[in-house]
Amino acid sequence: MIIVEGHKESIIRKIQAYGIIKDPQLLEKPDEPVPLWVLLEALLQVIDRLEPTDDRPYD
Repeated sequence: MIIVEGHKESIIRKIQAYGIIKDPQLLEKPDEPVPLWVLLEALLQVIDRLEPTDDRPYD
């Protein structure tokens, strides 16, 4: 069992709830570096949610 500090655990729960990072191996090691593609993919998911594309309604 991995012990995670309270604030990190809260962040991990939010990441899981939003579906930003789905790989449990990445979420089990919050102090380990992640590959650049993982970070970029997460950023793109957030951008897609904040800036709707032409085919999605704005409301």
